[in-house]
Amino acid sequence: MPVYATPEELNNGFTPAGNVLAAPSGFDVPLPEGTNPAPQQDEPSVWGAAFRQNNLLGQMFRPAKQFEPVDGYNPYVDKNELHGYEQWGSAFADSRSPEETAWLKQQIDDENEDRRVLSEAGGEGILASIAAGAVDPVTVASMFIPGAQGGAVARIASQAAIGAAATAASEVALNNQQITRTWGESASHVAAGALMSGVFAAAGAALSPSVRTAATREVADALDNAGINNDIARGIDAPHDGGSVGAMRINDASLDDLTLAGGRVADTAIKAGGYMTPLTRAMASPSRSTRIAALELAENNFTLRGNERGYATPVAAETRVRSWRREEAAVVVTNKQAYAKYKSDGGDLNYTAFREEVGDAMRNGDIHANPVVQDAAKALRMVVDRVKIAQQKLGLLPPDDELKALGQTSYFPRVYRVGKIVNERDKFRDILVNWWARGAQGMSKEDAEIAADATINKIVGARIPQDFVNVFTVKVPGSSKSRTLNLPDSMMREYLESDANYVLQRHIRESAPDIELTRTFGERTMEKQLKNIQDEYDELMRATPADQAKLAKARESDIRDITAMRDRLIGTYKMPDDPGSFFVRAGRALRNVNFVTKLGGMTVSAIPDLARGVMVQGFGRTMKGYSALISRSPALNASKAEMDKMAVGLETVLNTRSRLMADLVDSSARTNAVEAGLDRVTDVFGKLTLMGQFNDVNKAINGMITSDGILAGAFPGRRLAKLGINDNMAARIRSEFEKHGEVIDGWHIGNFEKWDDQHVAGIFQSAVLKDTNNIIITPGVGDTPLWASTTIGRSIFQFRSFTTASYNRATIGGLSEGTAQFYYGAAFQIGLGALTYALKQSANGKEVDWSPNKLVLEGVDRSGILGPLMEYNNMAEKASGGMVGLGALMGTGTQSRYASRGFIGSALGPTFGLLDTITDVTAGVLNGDAGDRVLHNTRTLLPGNNLFWIAPLINQVDPGMR
Repeated sequence: MPVYATPEELNNGFTPAGNVLAAPSGFDVPLPEGTNPAPQQDEPSVWGAAFRQNNLLGQMFRPAKQFEPVDGYNPYVDKNELHGYEQWGSAFADSRSPEETAWLKQQIDDENEDRRVLSEAGGEGILASIAAGAVDPVTVASMFIPGAQGGAVARIASQAAIGAAATAASEVALNNQQITRTWGESASHVAAGALMSGVFAAAGAALSPSVRTAATREVADALDNAGINNDIARGIDAPHDGGSVGAMRINDASLDDLTLAGGRVADTAIKAGGYMTPLTRAMASPSRSTRIAALELAENNFTLRGNERGYATPVAAETRVRSWRREEAAVVVTNKQAYAKYKSDGGDLNYTAFREEVGDAMRNGDIHANPVVQDAAKALRMVVDRVKIAQQKLGLLPPDDELKALGQTSYFPRVYRVGKIVNERDKFRDILVNWWARGAQGMSKEDAEIAADATINKIVGARIPQDFVNVFTVKVPGSSKSRTLNLPDSMMREYLESDANYVLQRHIRESAPDIELTRTFGERTMEKQLKNIQDEYDELMRATPADQAKLAKARESDIRDITAMRDRLIGTYKMPDDPGSFFVRAGRALRNVNFVTKLGGMTVSAIPDLARGVMVQGFGRTMKGYSALISRSPALNASKAEMDKMAVGLETVLNTRSRLMADLVDSSARTNAVEAGLDRVTDVFGKLTLMGQFNDVNKAINGMITSDGILAGAFPGRRLAKLGINDNMAARIRSEFEKHGEVIDGWHIGNFEKWDDQHVAGIFQSAVLKDTNNIIITPGVGDTPLWASTTIGRSIFQFRSFTTASYNRATIGGLSEGTAQFYYGAAFQIGLGALTYALKQSANGKEVDWSPNKLVLEGVDRSGILGPLMEYNNMAEKASGGMVGLGALMGTGTQSRYASRGFIGSALGPTFGLLDTITDVTAGVLNGDAGDRVLHNTRTLLPGNNLFWIAPLINQVDPGMR
């Protein structure tokens, strides 16, 4: 924290810069006739002073000048030369001219004036100085230095040390820049830097253990029986004796059966905004095959006309893929628990090194010298085996005996360190060449070199960093035998990822789509389904020759949309040819920066989510659910354990929904150290927003309501059919519940892991998971425009995924269902949107417009009920200065949600807005103009500057909020 001298201490006879005119002898001194009054001088800027005093970039305000030396000049000869500046006398030792001496005096005057301004500003001066110091280049760089792992004391101490070191480095540079800065002040600042870093680390320690412990215990309890066959995908794939299944009957449905219910209202909604997304386009296709493929592929919230006639919507491959997040959570929780045990036993490795030891143990028969590491490896082996067995059953992975021949003592997915291989290509190439050329039966050196280059090219150019066989097969010229990269892991250890969390989470994410696409369609390419679409269009063209051109265009659109949703699920759609290029990586880094600088208030913005339960479940059931939370009903704990097993409510562990909404999910190769540091900051920031906890509570409650409604037989047949449950399946679910379920506090708890028919259990779990993702809207592969997946589109569309997903799942989905609760729930959601507007305005110190027109329009905007339509309106308002749009029509002004964005940010997304802000700040710094606007923009660049629990304090002194 900066230490200031008092104004009295600075009073040494100098005249502050900017006040060089003599003061008038009295008040109201008249000017001579015909003299124009001097323009009023701007008041000194507190934030400008803070930036110049506490940020290394401040030197740009006062670039060094060159002076012509004067022979024989000595500033100390004339005693009056340095009158008033004696305490800084040493600063003039190198002065070689009167002009240079005058320039140094002016610098001292300016620095002292800045100190006076900051001192007299009180609390605002302190906060402004802290903000300026926080964006100091050295401070920012220190954010990427990992602190010690382990207990709270160690973490706090290490972060305090890092803060002290970073402040010390900055102070050395500032002392060289500023004449009036003393080493005593610097020592105080270093201590303050250590203290502030320790405070923030302590805050993180205070928050993280409770959150982490609660989440870890809840998930761990649900995952204790790790070997049980209770995952959705396996349940659905189990034998299903006892009657027809909706997913099988959907192929018999007519085009009318596959049409959205809801009549003209739903059709109008699709035409108004739904045309933007591939899923809604596919569901309006003239091809029956296209609609079936879309329903089987992408998760949706549409009620079909056929649902009323007994056809059940099939379980989408995307829903099955999402069920594998349970395995991801098992990996994270297992390693966290193991590391806690390891540290309690006196272990000295940090958390990252510990996970790498676990990974190495898994490569070597799950054996390790440390018993805790060994136990963790054996526990995670069950997760790996579940993935491996599913792959092997579908022919996606070789049998165990072949895997052992690939150079591994025990199977651990190979994920290559692509960046290291690129940087050390020659060294890695030599390892491969020596391996293939060894012995009498080896390749010739020339062939081995060709094979090595081909292998490296495959590794570096892989669309996904690791394929599912995790090996590369090559054939050299003149050879009829393919060669496999069966080099033992131990020989290329430094080129393989070993972090058990990173490798296994990535392995699950990349394996699950292949598994579920193959399970659903017979192969991941969906060639049969795409051919069916082609053939159906051929028939339609033959039947209606006059519409051939129109049908040809529709066929092209359908093939593109189905293929795009498939590739999005896999993670390869619009993946750049060179994921490691500067522009791709820079865009990814800037999206992370946007997340930590702009979404601090996303939990407050999510308040309208509370109305989604009312829109789907009805007011009575929703209130009953939240009452169970308030009363701490034992039913909620029992249900929460079941939800964890279904992969419902794992946000505190995985933060999946927040990352999807912020467009941070990326399947490219692992990043470098700086980008990895940004990922760590992003992860910590996500916890500080409390969005994961908010999501988990809402998903747990709504999942419990859905589960209870299905098990109790309380839902109408049409809603069950939309969730994939036909009449026959509903009867089988109730039969299993009667044998194994229980009722606690009036809530039906399924205990589905005990059910005799695991196929029925799988259908039940998928229904709950799907409904929860639709209530607490979680964007899917069909919910965003295709251009939003391009390199540029990702940046432009960032933070807008929710708007189109909300329109698809809430608005169109609700209109197609057509229940009364949707309409009064929508009104409730608009009301909560208006509440969010009022809360944010108050937190920002701005006046709330309580007029009905303003509240309704703000409520509609923040509720997301009109999705992209309000985005268009807000952009039009920003572009026209409020002259065009709903605000102008209703006389309410522009919407508050876009108030802080410039036109570039509103039209081209936060990344371009960020670049515009950086340009503005840089220009202000270079021009010596640190006005309120520049300082406000600097504040918006601070990570966490708008966290909802700290922003109100900063807003009080932010000049841009006045």
